[in-house]
Amino acid sequence: MPLQNDVVIGDLRPEERSSAVDIFADAFLDFPLLQVMAGTDVSARGRLRRMFAMQFEPDAHIHALAARADGRLVGALTYVDSPDCSAMSAGRMVRFARIAGPRIFHTMRLFMRVERVHPQTAHRHLPTVGVLPPFHSQGIGRRLMEVFGRRCDEEGRIAYLETIRWADPERPSHERFYTRLGYAIADVVPMTDAWQVLTMVRQPGASSES
Repeated sequence: MPLQNDVVIGDLRPEERSSAVDIFADAFLDFPLLQVMAGTDVSARGRLRRMFAMQFEPDAHIHALAARADGRLVGALTYVDSPDCSAMSAGRMVRFARIAGPRIFHTMRLFMRVERVHPQTAHRHLPTVGVLPPFHSQGIGRRLMEVFGRRCDEEGRIAYLETIRWADPERPSHERFYTRLGYAIADVVPMTDAWQVLTMVRQPGASSES
């Protein structure tokens, strides 16, 4: 029996948050927009971990899904409803600046490009989804996304996310993965010669490809 059939999707438990942060830090280590903030040196993963831990602070209003295999957390997904997805308290902004360090000004310039195309209408933002490397390519990420999509459908909410399109077509991209789940490109945000940010939305009830 394929492992994905043995995976249970449910709400993330408070005691699993640290493990979820580890999953996200590994999943986004090569994500170029976050590399601008965290750098690429040996301390980059630690900076990412601190940033992702901020998602679970009380004023972040985050919701999270968990994928478990034999009771072990193997994947996680977070989401937050507008307008909380664009809000950041002064305290959190200070902590974010400390994490980014000397990279903060360049980081904010690029982040503001994405924020300018952030939906102004009500939506549900999916900032992070990740799966432990040994469990990749087993359908777990898709299962998490499908549960997230059903929750959006139940409340009639537009789903919104951001991903990367590389200039080099040989580099792996999640664009097709999201498209097959019913997402459509909303904006293409120029960043560098090597990559762009795609913003994608999914309307309530949008069908997925099998």
